[in-house]
Amino acid sequence: MRLTNATEPAKTSADAAARIAERDPETVQIQRIGRRDQENQNPTSARPSHWRPDIEGLRALAVGVVIAAHIGFPYMGGGFVGVDVFFVISGFLITSLLLREIDTTGSVSIAGFYARRAVRLLPAAATVLLATLVASWIWLPRTRLGEISADAATAALNVINIRLALEGTDYLNATVDPSPLQHFWSLAVEEQFYIVWPLVLLAIAFLGAKLGKPGKFTAARHRHRGPGRTAAITAFLVIAAGVSFWMSANWTQSDPTWSYFGIHTRAWELAVGALIAVAAGGIRALAPKWAAALASWAGLALITASVFVLDERTVFPGIAALLPVVGTALVIAAGCAPHRFGATMLLGIGPAQFIGKISYGLYLWHWPLIMIGPAVWGLDEVRVRHHLVLMGVAFLLTIATFYLVENPIRTRRPLVQVPSRALAMGGGLVATALAASLFMAAQPMPEQSNEEATEITGNDTTVWELLGESSDVNTVPANLTPTLDGAVEDVPALNDDGCQIDRDDPNINKDCWYGDPEGDKTIVLYGDSHAGQWFPALRQTAEASGWRLLVMTKANCSVADVREHDPKLGREYTECVEWKDDVIDYLGEVEPDVVVATSFDKKDVIADDPDQAWIDGWVATVDRLQEVADEVYYMADNPDIGEDVPGCLAENPQDASVCVGDLEDSVVEPERREQLIDAVTDAGANVVDSTPWLCDVDQGTCPVLVGNLLIYRDGNHLSASFVAELAPQIAAAIPLEVQPTER
Repeated sequence: MRLTNATEPAKTSADAAARIAERDPETVQIQRIGRRDQENQNPTSARPSHWRPDIEGLRALAVGVVIAAHIGFPYMGGGFVGVDVFFVISGFLITSLLLREIDTTGSVSIAGFYARRAVRLLPAAATVLLATLVASWIWLPRTRLGEISADAATAALNVINIRLALEGTDYLNATVDPSPLQHFWSLAVEEQFYIVWPLVLLAIAFLGAKLGKPGKFTAARHRHRGPGRTAAITAFLVIAAGVSFWMSANWTQSDPTWSYFGIHTRAWELAVGALIAVAAGGIRALAPKWAAALASWAGLALITASVFVLDERTVFPGIAALLPVVGTALVIAAGCAPHRFGATMLLGIGPAQFIGKISYGLYLWHWPLIMIGPAVWGLDEVRVRHHLVLMGVAFLLTIATFYLVENPIRTRRPLVQVPSRALAMGGGLVATALAASLFMAAQPMPEQSNEEATEITGNDTTVWELLGESSDVNTVPANLTPTLDGAVEDVPALNDDGCQIDRDDPNINKDCWYGDPEGDKTIVLYGDSHAGQWFPALRQTAEASGWRLLVMTKANCSVADVREHDPKLGREYTECVEWKDDVIDYLGEVEPDVVVATSFDKKDVIADDPDQAWIDGWVATVDRLQEVADEVYYMADNPDIGEDVPGCLAENPQDASVCVGDLEDSVVEPERREQLIDAVTDAGANVVDSTPWLCDVDQGTCPVLVGNLLIYRDGNHLSASFVAELAPQIAAAIPLEVQPTER
């Protein structure tokens, strides 16, 4: 994240490079440019070559607000904009370095550029990756090791942002804790931008050399960029920034996950920094001192405002990203012109300079400490004060990494002088991270009991018969179904059939028919994933009764007639409202005999009185369904254990009872639940309460194992294998008239 600050002349001796690195190792340039290029170097380039304490202070501000947001510091929910500050800084500094190289040599050394990146970024990144893998193996549930290993591998390859975007659209992962390596996404975005950017500059320089027209693309003795070359660079950046900003402004609302993690909606932020680098000489020559000072304070004010004004509900990046990006651009641009009494008075203070110097390592270490630290500490509930202690540990690890890993490698002469050695080192570090990821992914689950539990075999042994004694089971059986590491994939078949509609898709799927295709009667399963989880049992019931089964489910979309905020979309869930209206219209055409509706009770309802709006919304939905169906069944939501059950069992294979849920704590909003049941009953719906099928009401416990079956595949979704064995309970609660076999 932290890149070049000062921009020293390209021709620097190894001794000088080492001295510069002690002040700011990022300023070191790999010197193997070539004999011809060295002869053409001009140390008197027009590119400014002075230290930028304002940028160092911006780094400190950026990493500080990111950490504040991540630890839940009050009123700083918009701290995620620190990443955007980093993007603009990176665009400016790296482009300044590349332009200086063009000024002095007429070209760009691609090998030298990537060698500098390898020396600067990879040692600390590899250290954190390997440490996080080991810590995850020791302290996190073994069920997560495969996922974290994949994150480490994609982080090492600078494509983790793509993986996170894909995972972010996967509703099956809704209850999984964030990856301790998730923060590497921003580094991946930067590296993807810089795969392209040096090649573009090289192409412009090459074209200029081919045209050979002084004053256009070439400059005599490479002393200055000609106006044509500058115009070409500027035109590319303006077009790239414009297209990227358009995508960010227009696509963030409809595709928030990809827009947040994707290079396509972030490139404009880096391009803004690059444009300032191109214009730096003009700014220095033309900007009045008073205007530069005013601009720097205005920019700092915009960044600060974005931290407090924006929050997790803001559609971001989108247009909202203009606040931190413009603010950062103003501060950096102002710093290109000499002035007094600007924001550097604040950004240049000693503590800010030191934090800025180590900001890259602090960014790397803070998130793994937030994600893994509570497990190391043994905390069930983490508060801000705990996070502050963990950030103290992150600070110490950052200091150690900076002085023991980063600085020694960046000042090592063989790496500074020869790009091939730096690239070889970088390749070795990436290979090591990949090998460690594969090794960790291959680790077996913790040893479970060799004893096999009673196998649930339908009519011979039912779930009901074993539920009462399941809360006292101590060991995870050897024949557990599904396995702990395969639990997340134990989902209803409708998910693979495309019948669990994604968040960003407002359209219904009219092809989700199951049961008896020749049936004269129709039952509909309607709701979100908590409705879809009942599909295995309801499908058996429909097939046995000769009924058709229509499935209408959408990720995180409650069928209650309410407005709700979706945490993954980061905004009001308008697609849900549109989808529900279309479902009701379609059911009017189908004219089903029975509709079974349910959804997860934990919803962020947008209303002055969310609880009452929730109840009223369900009553309104029941009324609408009764207009299109003969009977309506409301299935009260199942208990929520509150933690990842497979992960808990993986950590406690010999003491499974610690994962058993308390019935009183597991029922979501119990008072509202009772009021809702009474309300929909009065509205004419039949109520089905699954709690007695899942919990021992007499003991007040909710087991997580019954016989050889795993009840929950996460914290609140039932496993498909378990639900399939509840078909008798479903058939008794929702009796379907058996249809004649001959029609």
